Amino acid sequence: MRKFLTIFCLIIFSFSNVIAQENYEKFWDHLLNNDREAAAKELQKNKKSGSMEALVLNEILRVETGQLKTNDDFLKGFLVKPDFEHYLYALWNQAYVFDTYIDTGLNNRNSGRLKTVAKATINNTTVKDAITYLNSVVARNSNDWQAYFDLNEKIDVIKDWQYCGVFENLNESGLDRFYMPEKMAMSAEPFDAKSNGLVNWYVSKNNKEAYQFFTNHEEYGSGVNYAQTFISSETDQKVHFRIGCGSAFKLWLNDVLIYENPEDVTTDMNAYNVSVNLPKGNNRLLLKTAESSYGSYFIIAALDENGQAKTNLSYSSAYSDYNKSTKEQIQAKPLNNEFEVFFENKLKNHPNNFFYAYCLSNAYMRSSKHEEAKIVLTPFYEKYPKSSLIRKMLTGVYSLEGDEATVKELADNIELEDPNYYLPLVLKIADYQALQRMSLDELDSFLNKFKKAFDLEVFNITADFMYNARQEDRVKLKRNLNDLIRVAQGNTRLLLRYIPLYSILYEDDDTTIKLLEDLNDDHFEYAAVKSLARYYEKQNKKDKVLKLLTKDMSHMQEDNLYLKAIIDKLHNYQEHKKSLEYIDMALDNFPYSFQMMELKGDALLQLDRKKEAIDFYERSLTHNSAHKSLRKKIRDLKNEPNLLNELVLEEAYDFIKEKRGTITENNYGFNILLDDVNYELYGEGGGRYRFVYIYEITSDNGVETFKEYDLGLSGGYDIIKSELVKKDGSIVPAEKSGSSFVFSGLSIGDVIYIDYESSFSSVGRFYRDFSDKYQFEAFHPTVESTMQVLAPKSMNLKYASLNGTLEPKITLKGDMKLYEWSMLDFKGLPQGESYMPNSVDVANYLHVSTIKDWNEISSWYSDLVRSRIEVNSTVEKVFSELFPNGHKQLSEEERVKIIYNYIRNNFNYSYVSFRQSGFVPQKPSKTIKTSLGDCKDFSTLFVTLANLAELDSNLVLILTSDYGQNELVLPSTDFNHCIAKVKIDGEEQFLELTDKYLPFRALPRSLAGATALEIPFNSDTDKTFDLFKLTDVKREKAVFTNNAVIKVSPSHMDIEMATEFKGHINSYYAGLLSEPNFEVKKQAIDEDLQGRISESFVLEDVTNIERLDDDRIIKFTTHLKIDKKVNKIGGLHVIQLPIVSRPYTSDIISEEDRNYPIEYLNYENVDVYVTTYDIIIEEGQAFSEIPEDASFSFKDHSYSISYKQVKPNHLKVEVNSTPSISNINPEDYEAFKTYVKNVLEVESAFIGYK
Repeated sequence: MRKFLTIFCLIIFSFSNVIAQENYEKFWDHLLNNDREAAAKELQKNKKSGSMEALVLNEILRVETGQLKTNDDFLKGFLVKPDFEHYLYALWNQAYVFDTYIDTGLNNRNSGRLKTVAKATINNTTVKDAITYLNSVVARNSNDWQAYFDLNEKIDVIKDWQYCGVFENLNESGLDRFYMPEKMAMSAEPFDAKSNGLVNWYVSKNNKEAYQFFTNHEEYGSGVNYAQTFISSETDQKVHFRIGCGSAFKLWLNDVLIYENPEDVTTDMNAYNVSVNLPKGNNRLLLKTAESSYGSYFIIAALDENGQAKTNLSYSSAYSDYNKSTKEQIQAKPLNNEFEVFFENKLKNHPNNFFYAYCLSNAYMRSSKHEEAKIVLTPFYEKYPKSSLIRKMLTGVYSLEGDEATVKELADNIELEDPNYYLPLVLKIADYQALQRMSLDELDSFLNKFKKAFDLEVFNITADFMYNARQEDRVKLKRNLNDLIRVAQGNTRLLLRYIPLYSILYEDDDTTIKLLEDLNDDHFEYAAVKSLARYYEKQNKKDKVLKLLTKDMSHMQEDNLYLKAIIDKLHNYQEHKKSLEYIDMALDNFPYSFQMMELKGDALLQLDRKKEAIDFYERSLTHNSAHKSLRKKIRDLKNEPNLLNELVLEEAYDFIKEKRGTITENNYGFNILLDDVNYELYGEGGGRYRFVYIYEITSDNGVETFKEYDLGLSGGYDIIKSELVKKDGSIVPAEKSGSSFVFSGLSIGDVIYIDYESSFSSVGRFYRDFSDKYQFEAFHPTVESTMQVLAPKSMNLKYASLNGTLEPKITLKGDMKLYEWSMLDFKGLPQGESYMPNSVDVANYLHVSTIKDWNEISSWYSDLVRSRIEVNSTVEKVFSELFPNGHKQLSEEERVKIIYNYIRNNFNYSYVSFRQSGFVPQKPSKTIKTSLGDCKDFSTLFVTLANLAELDSNLVLILTSDYGQNELVLPSTDFNHCIAKVKIDGEEQFLELTDKYLPFRALPRSLAGATALEIPFNSDTDKTFDLFKLTDVKREKAVFTNNAVIKVSPSHMDIEMATEFKGHINSYYAGLLSEPNFEVKKQAIDEDLQGRISESFVLEDVTNIERLDDDRIIKFTTHLKIDKKVNKIGGLHVIQLPIVSRPYTSDIISEEDRNYPIEYLNYENVDVYVTTYDIIIEEGQAFSEIPEDASFSFKDHSYSISYKQVKPNHLKVEVNSTPSISNINPEDYEAFKTYVKNVLEVESAFIGYK
């Protein structure tokens, strides 16, 4: 019986926003302080006012106190007030007007109010059109299709259009990306829609409705669509275009951009307005929409300067030559929304009156202008921080903004601080888990509270239903259900939630079917059609299913979603011939529907028209190249050979028998008999691969490596072989779990045989491209290593072999070109050495790529990230706080430093992968609100603020130096980090923004020599961008300074050491010193000193801790005691320097000789060492044996040590060392080793005194 509650809790209740004022200061003060009872008393005092404000306030209060029944007196008074049309527009979606009917559906209450409003005298064209359209929707809902189309005909908007699409809108970058339809109003050749195939202009069939929908394009998901119409004008004239659109869009007139909206939001029909000079003759009006999800639509009207429809223009969807205009001729001028202006002026004149703020914010929200609405509400929210009404309104604002964290925070605070408010009750009754946690008594108490909070009968019955469901009282539950059906009459969406419960709870299909039949007779709701069809099908009434699905054909034949349901059903019933009629109708609606092309292929195949079927399958594949199963079907139907499999050594047992034991060397536990990598690339993008690995186990290390082995595969793949081939030739299959293997009984001499295949596909800019690298040389001896790539002849495959030379063998194989690289009998790389470079810098690697150049990558990421660099009120507020007196009077360095330190001091690096996808940064406002982000988020925030501060700044993609110098060779997207570049007085400065302790201008060692690619803000720049290395860049050098005062006594040394850090090494110490607990700091410093002082010591204290100039300089003093007796030779006391900083240690020269360079970056992280020792012995003693000064150098390395006897008992020793991070090549190793030995020798010199 618990399922009763589960099902019913899916029912969604929607309630609308509310509030108002005029001279009702006390009323608002009470209401916004959540004292609704006092607000009601205050309003009662002015009940007879009869003003517009009084009328609306009463309705706001009614809703705020749960009174949702229609107040018949409200509209009677409202519709006779002056300017009521402006208020009607602003309050359109409020519960006391038409409610949120788009979300909750039509019902008797809002339909009844519409009838009342429609009888009023309405002069404003926009309001009149909106009422007419809403009446048409009511007519359609009542199955009156003729009235629906007749009413749409009365709305004077442009209805004749050509469409073109769908083009890519990767990460919402499509709006700013140029596609050919912008330039070509007609083309004999189709346009390249990238991964979506080739498309062209076609005439839309939807010329009877006011709103134009790209519904048929939605099978492609997010995308860019174009619409064009041709406007004929007999004279030059001024025209105001009124635009509503459900996507980001651009609008051109005669190839001149006249309006742009970058926000992908839902709007009303008059969200945007622009005035133009329309030339005499034929004119092209072009709309480009960029939709990030679904639901793209638009509506455009041509009005005169008085807001009346233009009657002297004609429109055509047929191409004809058109005027080519200039900006100066068109003189496009954006116009403000008249309703918004009305309330903006009201609020300007009455800035403390929340009524006008309420109306204005709701007017903004009609067109999803959430940022503007937020600005209006914020001052009042600051004054009334606990106002449930304002919080409720802000949840709508932040929900549109996509800030779900703030939405939840607002809702939680309402429940916490105003638990008797209706909204928490609604949210809780829809929370099944919360209801289940309640005891029966708690549930009863809550439901009684819920019933008392509202005046609608449906809520009372709902509460009883829930209680009886918990009680499992089937009799009462049935009575509740009958009552719910009764009170929901006229609300199709509620009925659709209730009606199936007869079947689900009582297995009473007959009642459910009867009620659904009645619903379909009285109303048009496609969900009701589908629901009834399922019940008919359950009873195997196929004729009734098809009759039901096709009953509205004459009205819905332009809708491919409608047609697809019919086609799918016909295919399910094996009526393929009959389905062709509907498929062709759908392809006529949208010629580039890959779904319909595939369905036509299915139908033709079943009708034994194989050749035609293949043709439509192949057409579909060009628009949906990731469809792997369709590709396989085509190959099977065409009986094409499996070219990839022809490249692979099938059943490699003879090969194993021949090659095992042929390699006598054994360095790492196994030898490679075969490493075979094979790719087949498809012309339309994507491909498949097959890899074969054959390894011979040669020692216990190999057994440990392979006894449990994981390929790490995900997605779809096929493991062909995963076997042990024993010495006697017997085969033992591995135990498998996905791509993880357990090779039981694995022993020395066995051979591992793994063979697997998979496919890959991509979307976005590089959906047709391929890039990879392959390591030919390894530490393991190898019999055969091969890479083969099958590519279409037209594909330009670039390749590069590094650390050796490998040339491909290129042959033709059918319509494909085969590239083959191979290496035979490789003895293995020399054994690894300490501090050696990454394998990509020493082993032979092959790099392949089909991407044109690195500028393509730069342009791609520019398009990807541009839409995220958004400046809204949140960003502007931060910028104002950073530069309260403006920025122009500050130097560029001061501006950069302010922004850098703001990010460094206020944000935390997020390692959580789900925050954002790999390359797409979050919008700066979200980073600011959450104080969390990753490298691309912080870099994007920096660039956004830097641009506001008029600084030249760009993002830079990075592959950090620990990946090696040759990891990126040919164009690919394999970067792992993002930083910012900014110009300061003309000089480039690179900034790492993820380390909150890294001082300004410092760069971590991971960026030294890193591979980088600059990303321009605009991808259409004339400048080209190429890969470069971060070498010799401007940065704060890492300087490590120690001044040690050493007091020597016979039994110990006391050391007082003043230490100073500069540069990137400060990051570690700043983090260490940020710990508030002194003992923890001291312990950390002690551990640091233990790593660089070889003598045993005790850290007695740490003093004088300073963090200066935003951590550019860090200082502290340590007090150490070394318990070590002074050695004595005869009458001479001898000591050695207690070395406190070591530029060189013996482990850097631990190898006898080297085959590989020393990757010095892996060893050194300091640029300059400066150490001073002041050695003080007891009074009366004097230094007598003082080493000579010494200095050494090796290439860019230098080291010097000098001794100065200040007093007989005071010796000053100065050590200066400047290492280099350049690699030490093997041929220079001996000289370097000599250099280091000399340094270590002088550091260990004895100092004598008497």
